[in-house]
Amino acid sequence: MPDIKVHAKNLHAYLARVYEALRLSEADANACAAQLVDAELRGVSSHGCVRFGVFVERLRNGTANPRPHVHTITDLPAFSLLDGDYGMSAVVARRAMEVAIEKAKAGGIGAAAIRKSSHTGHIGYFAAMALEHGMIGMVISGAVGNLAPWGGFERMIGNNPVAFAVPSNQEYPILFDIATSKVARGYVLLAARTGEPIPEGWALDPSGNPTTDAALAAKGTMLPLGDYKGYGLALMFTFLTGALTGNGFDADQPDWLETDKPFGLPMFAMAIDPERCLGGGYKAAVDEAAARIKASGLAPGFDEIRIPGEGAHRRYQAALAEGITIKEALAQDLDRIAAEVGVTPLSGG
Repeated sequence: MPDIKVHAKNLHAYLARVYEALRLSEADANACAAQLVDAELRGVSSHGCVRFGVFVERLRNGTANPRPHVHTITDLPAFSLLDGDYGMSAVVARRAMEVAIEKAKAGGIGAAAIRKSSHTGHIGYFAAMALEHGMIGMVISGAVGNLAPWGGFERMIGNNPVAFAVPSNQEYPILFDIATSKVARGYVLLAARTGEPIPEGWALDPSGNPTTDAALAAKGTMLPLGDYKGYGLALMFTFLTGALTGNGFDADQPDWLETDKPFGLPMFAMAIDPERCLGGGYKAAVDEAAARIKASGLAPGFDEIRIPGEGAHRRYQAALAEGITIKEALAQDLDRIAAEVGVTPLSGG
């Protein structure tokens, strides 16, 4: 089977029917499918279908909860702490962002954190929820300990990602979503799955040596973005997620790929209503800054300056029109999953 192109609506339908077969409600199955499809459309393949097989295994093994009871632990005027009961992130972590938005509606700024979310996935998806309300969104996720501290090689902290969404009048959503490792671990997992090497400087093998072997890198440690600066950011984000939620220290989590072991991540979400905080003119200020940046001088070898989210929007529009590319090995995995759970495969509609 060669690489395939699939329309977003067909991929969504396939993912949703697998999730429903694994006991998610129709609404929750659609929410989980939408998060994965959004990642693929935006070119964030590290958090797209390459993750799906592990989600399926966890749901089948009972280490992810298809019907979670999300409950509130702490509720303050500007902050809530929730327990996700090991539910899928598109169900439970989404709830944290919804709470943050509701609190921002009341007080101009609101935050919520959640523990025991079964992998938070593509967190830009949650930050972008704030844009629907004209708000700034910020989301920080915890991660399993897969990053070495600067100067070490042991897995101690997560490559904890952060995402920002900023309202504007641009034709594209301003979104910035990064891991605190040089690349998201999902790109290493995707390369390991397809048998491709990874560039130098992404990761260390289990003995602490630099490697371009994706399979060894998946068992080793990721390297931090910006060397000691990325390490420092990752550690601060651990304090804002794992410590603040009571989810525990990153290094104490089992590897997400060990699907027979319980696994729950923390997430911190914040929403800011700029119109209430500023009194007006926020979008205009953002637009002016974006225009001035794009009109500034180009460095040699560049033909344009992009604002974060601009490139992802172009990829999104192109993928909607032309279809999403699924690698051969991954397409085979998706068809195998369909056969195992007894639903129509992706290649069949």
